[in-house]
Amino acid sequence: MAAFDIGRPDNRVEYDVWYSSSSTRMLDFLTDFAPLDAEFGDSVLMTPHFKFQECFECQKDFIERNCFGNGKYCAFDTNHPTINGRDLILEDLRQLCIYNFDYNSTKTRSMWWDYIIKVHEECYGSVTKECSELAHKDLGISFMRT
Repeated sequence: MAAFDIGRPDNRVEYDVWYSSSSTRMLDFLTDFAPLDAEFGDSVLMTPHFKFQECFECQKDFIERNCFGNGKYCAFDTNHPTINGRDLILEDLRQLCIYNFDYNSTKTRSMWWDYIIKVHEECYGSVTKECSELAHKDLGISFMRT
């Protein structure tokens, strides 16, 4: 006999989403999935994660445009060559800050979803600092200066 008991100490289903803020396919999915997540209410906990790459052997100019930590955290998107990796990482961090801002409250949880939808509609995979700032302003969220 086999048992597949998964502990849920807070009685919620938990799921993780891994993506980059430049991934239009993932932002399409999140935009489409937002109403379903809202229906789940407090019975689910979604946690976003962001992917970065190491590139210690890359050329210095690549690291300066696309990395933090001297190549430890790098991002780049060949589909959006006008946006450098540092800007992608900063947008990922802005999204994570919105998510982590008292995420246990229902208001903050919907704020994160609202931001994802807004920034995707306004920026569509080319999330610049200016576009992100407009989405923050439209939603009444303080913008993180970098």
